Amino acid sequence: MILENPIPPFLEWIGPAVLNWLMAVVALSLLACVISLVILFIYKGVKRGSQGLASGIAEAWKELFHFSWKRCFAMALLAIRESIRKKVVVICVVFLILLMFAGWFLDPGSKDPARLCASFVYQTTTYLVLLLALFLSSLSLPSDFKSKTIYTIVTKPVRSSEIVLGRIIGIGAIGTGVLLLMAICSYFFVSSTLKHTHVLNDKEDLTQIVEEDPSTLPSDTVIAKGYTRLANGHKHMVEKYADGSVRVYEENGHSHAVEESSEGGIVRYKVGSSQGSMQAKVPIYGKIKFRNADGFERERGINVGEEWEYRSYVAGATDEAIIWTFEDITSERFADGLPVEMTISVFRTHMGNIEETIMGALYVRNPVTGLIAETHVFNSEKYTTKALHIPVEFDKSQVKDKPWLVKKMNDKSSFEALSQTELPRKDTYNLFEDFVVDGKVEIWLQCINDQQYFGAAGPDLYLRASDANVFFNFVKGYLGVWQQMLILISFGVLFSTFLSGPVAMVSTFGILIAGFCKDLFLEIAHLQALGGGPIESFNRLVTHENMMVDLPNTFSTHLGQAFDRIASAFLSVIGLALPSFSDFNYYADCVANGYNIPLNSILVHLVTTLSFVIPLFVAAYVILRNREVAK
Repeated sequence: MILENPIPPFLEWIGPAVLNWLMAVVALSLLACVISLVILFIYKGVKRGSQGLASGIAEAWKELFHFSWKRCFAMALLAIRESIRKKVVVICVVFLILLMFAGWFLDPGSKDPARLCASFVYQTTTYLVLLLALFLSSLSLPSDFKSKTIYTIVTKPVRSSEIVLGRIIGIGAIGTGVLLLMAICSYFFVSSTLKHTHVLNDKEDLTQIVEEDPSTLPSDTVIAKGYTRLANGHKHMVEKYADGSVRVYEENGHSHAVEESSEGGIVRYKVGSSQGSMQAKVPIYGKIKFRNADGFERERGINVGEEWEYRSYVAGATDEAIIWTFEDITSERFADGLPVEMTISVFRTHMGNIEETIMGALYVRNPVTGLIAETHVFNSEKYTTKALHIPVEFDKSQVKDKPWLVKKMNDKSSFEALSQTELPRKDTYNLFEDFVVDGKVEIWLQCINDQQYFGAAGPDLYLRASDANVFFNFVKGYLGVWQQMLILISFGVLFSTFLSGPVAMVSTFGILIAGFCKDLFLEIAHLQALGGGPIESFNRLVTHENMMVDLPNTFSTHLGQAFDRIASAFLSVIGLALPSFSDFNYYADCVANGYNIPLNSILVHLVTTLSFVIPLFVAAYVILRNREVAK
């Protein structure tokens, strides 16, 4: 799975993140106080304005942290009842109808049907739940003002903080219930869509390739080959062995178990349901580095000219290599060896025979002594996941006579000492005794074909630990939608405290769109987008100038660019305050690609969600408290 912006470890991230958040909150609070003070000076004068601001802050601080949870949950229950009266169940009905007819439009013959189905249900759920949150949160308080029910509430001993937090909790509870229902329905929809079987006939579908009596042959000898019948738009290659076992090869990300039975001399096969369509792989990532042709260590490899610089490349038939260093490798965790999975990019300088794949070699290396062993020579295709297994024991023929070393800048002494070291030769080598040092081991990847290149990023090769529970991981995927929903509800409640219903809804929708396009927004704010800032882009649009052409050196051009620089500072502050909703798509991407969602990412995103919800709650409380109806 592609991870352009890997999520940092929670314990390393939380300290700087909290510090930056506190600095931003303090700055925004001071800005709000300055604006409030200016307004009070205008309307009440300097003395009364200063006293009013000081007393207001003191009373607000006291009320904010002395509210009743009982009254808060009463307000939440009221919000839930209002939401139910607004036909929330319609959203659930629409979702179920979409699932009923989705099978008509999803291609069962897709190369990755699990990814297709999972992406569909997560995207559908995201759109429906966020629209539900948008309508409920932005129209809740304005409808109370319009129907005058808010006056009944404020006459009770209910604080403004309890009204605001009650709305957020109540609408969040409704959204959570809808989301849980969608998650369960989606899982059964995806499972039933992917579940299928094939027909396999011994006489018609398998071709005998060995005429000898199978009992006289080794058990792993292939005696027949063929394909299953077509189902869900694909077939599986099948091999039958001398011991009677049958292997069904993986296709479209899954395989099948086969049971053989014999009745009246007629061999029959029962092909079971698909296996492995939905997975929850637990990857263990290592740190990547590159070795150039001169043997020096580099952070990146060769740039082959691709616009996307996510991967770096090494040339084939050279000493260049891609190196991953893994830690905490013990015999207890990997008693049977190291299960390796990789997705390598292949860059061809010439096509040659397009049907031929590019050859590669995988090595395991001692990071201290440089002892290295060749574990696999394999065929590689572009962006095709390949699973290999590094064994515990190695034959001496696999181990190189001399150590393979990596030169480091300003470290010639250790390199010269290692290069002169003679490694003892053994008949057999052990992975954990000879190659793992203090839990560390290196895996090297090289391209064998001349004038061809292998490319990779850090997450492209990993060790696969035991898989997690598929159903639990599928449900965890909805945490991303849930966190987006909470942030959007908080914005909707904030806008509803001082705007009318339609205006609050449009404002909340604007936050939603801007949050999904935050990267583009920041590019425009920092004047990094093609065409310049807003004024310059508008000038190019009117004058039909190309984005790559410099504008004429005129007063109007300089004036527009000056306004763009002023707007840049303003837009940059707004951009930093926007939530990045697209970051929460990480959950759906993990499930769609068959990976377990780690606890670390859940903690980071949960704290990020709270970092938006808490200030928005406080801002909504302050605004509602200062409205005339809430006094």
